[in-house]
Amino acid sequence: MDIILAWFFFLGKLLLLMLLIGVPLILIIVFLANAIYKRISPKYEELREKRMKELKDKDQSKP
Repeated sequence: MDIILAWFFFLGKLLLLMLLIGVPLILIIVFLANAIYKRISPKYEELREKRMKELKDKDQSKP
């Protein structure tokens, strides 16, 4: 019985430790990705619009 109780305490502590370490890491990754996306987004949109215009012009020039 003591061994089972010890395993439950061990697994509980392990789960708590994983949550305490994992949640802040996930938040850091999400905020960094958001910051990078905000920095890159205008350039990407500009290239996307340019490419769409080129494809549209190419389609119109075909008979």
